[in-house]
Amino acid sequence: MAKWRKPIFDVLKISSDGAFRSSTKQGGWGYVVRDHHGCVAQAGAGGADHLMDAFHSEIIACAAAIGATSERGIMKVEFETDSLLLKSALQENSFNLSAMGGVILEIKNVISSRFFSFSVNYCPKECNKVAHELAKLGCNLLDPCSWAGTPPGLEYLVTSDLAGMPQ
Repeated sequence: MAKWRKPIFDVLKISSDGAFRSSTKQGGWGYVVRDHHGCVAQAGAGGADHLMDAFHSEIIACAAAIGATSERGIMKVEFETDSLLLKSALQENSFNLSAMGGVILEIKNVISSRFFSFSVNYCPKECNKVAHELAKLGCNLLDPCSWAGTPPGLEYLVTSDLAGMPQ
């Protein structure tokens, strides 16, 4: 079974996730930023309306995470997603003419102008539980929320990730 892995020293890991309800075209987003000890430095969640599909919610989650992280002056980032489509969109140019192309291009511009180093990695859903729970929470929020540290009620997931890490 795949497990969450901590980033290397001096790098922060962002994990993001989107949630989508096809019946209402609404959803949520969530992200968590962790240091090389696995401690939560920042987290956020919010709702999203007028979504086209699940990929759209993943892009909104990514944009929120990248925006919030860049505002903090963080320079070295490892971005992690459970969406292979999002990973591909961030690494390639094949999505430029898609309906989401403008948002993807804006995310790429923030990445290239605000971060010294940035990598994108895929992780299975089992490794993205904290961001997933935040995205579910975001579905029910009227306004975005952010936390400096572990969001209340999610300590058990963060602890579970840390318990599964090699020491």
